[in-house]
Amino acid sequence: MKMPKVLKGFNLFVDGENQYGVTVDITRPKIARQTETYTPGGGMIEMTVVHGFEKLTMEITSKGYDADMLKSMSSSIAGKLLRYQGALQEEDGTGYQTLKGEARGRITEADPGSDKQGEGGEHKFTVELVYWKESVDGSPIVEIDVIGNKAAFGGQDERAGLRAALGL
Repeated sequence: MKMPKVLKGFNLFVDGENQYGVTVDITRPKIARQTETYTPGGGMIEMTVVHGFEKLTMEITSKGYDADMLKSMSSSIAGKLLRYQGALQEEDGTGYQTLKGEARGRITEADPGSDKQGEGGEHKFTVELVYWKESVDGSPIVEIDVIGNKAAFGGQDERAGLRAALGL
């Protein structure tokens, strides 16, 4: 029987700064294709046309007040370099695999939450990405480069032909 790869822990680096001990939750970007449906004349069923991808968004939650992240808000579209690193383990083994994510984008929202006496609180950040790359033990899984017009799955760039046709 195949066992699932379970995330046993993770860490985050923001512009090279280690966030271990501060970051408590990360929502990696959802990969969703942007589509349009149509029914061709005389057709009996709707068909789907793919036009690209939905916006890539990453959410980060820090324990307590995170002045460093708040001060680093930049108006540059690729202003933040985020590196995510997780430890995956299959339940029938003792070894670990490394899940890595590399992102570029800008913080568009900083939510300090509510202040409550006796509670440390949380600071939540929304980062709109223009780049996301994910790999396991160095093997490529997905790479979306919005500015470079690249979308690769398993190392295969499905937009290489489009770039060539556009002279890019």
